[in-house]
Amino acid sequence: MKIKFLGTAAYEGVPAMYCQCKVCRDSLKTGGRALRTRSQALVDDMLLLDYNADTVCHFLQYRIDWNKVGSCLITHSHSDHLYPLDIAILSTPFTHEHRSLRFYSAKSGYDKIKEQIELHQMQNHVEVSLVKPGDIFQIEEGGFKVLVLKANHAAETTPVFYAIERGGKRLLYAHDTGVFYEEVYAQLKNFGRLDCISLDCTGCLGIGWDWRNGHMSLRTNLEVIERLKKEGIMDEKTIVVSNHYSHNGGQTYDEMVPEMAKNGIIVSYDGLEIEF
Repeated sequence: MKIKFLGTAAYEGVPAMYCQCKVCRDSLKTGGRALRTRSQALVDDMLLLDYNADTVCHFLQYRIDWNKVGSCLITHSHSDHLYPLDIAILSTPFTHEHRSLRFYSAKSGYDKIKEQIELHQMQNHVEVSLVKPGDIFQIEEGGFKVLVLKANHAAETTPVFYAIERGGKRLLYAHDTGVFYEEVYAQLKNFGRLDCISLDCTGCLGIGWDWRNGHMSLRTNLEVIERLKKEGIMDEKTIVVSNHYSHNGGQTYDEMVPEMAKNGIIVSYDGLEIEF
């Protein structure tokens, strides 16, 4: 299994437009891995994770082959994870001769996507399936098995996150969420040992703020990791990535890397690709 991190920032990106804080000024000056677009990922070149306003940018930068992408999992309806207006690109006359695309989303995102499908009469080549926490479903193309988990995030966006299995390998993509609910640990334990996890780390190193509900930081990431290990859901061989950073966390990419490395955590960056 392979995951490519197309974007790795929270809503405002890094650096945030207009912002003159030290993180934004330093990141802009440094460039490279310090520059982040909004979070999105691609699994095995086939399964898209979230559909935000930077999707066109990611397509151009990474040459996404849309003939391979048949499905997209939506975590929640905040615009940095779902930008429904751009689903209209799949309609005529904006696009010609393309394959179908199926979205999976909980209620809030489902309603927004369905509205666009009906508005632009895309029923023949765009579909959306309603999911809820606790669901386990199969995506036949690619042989993916997906577990839907309840996220600790803004309730009005019906937030979820996903555990994904393919070919005996398992990935956890946990964005946007604070510390996991108790039920999540039980569901993950039944799903099986994780080979790779990507954890929300909007708060970066977690200095000066709790970052417990809604989003996490290194401090709360470590708490979740400890519990996952205790339950046998992950072990020392599991690859751990921190992702979805905000300038509000207070550190740049270069400032985070040494501290994260001490804890065996990879700091994500736009374009990072991990195969396991």
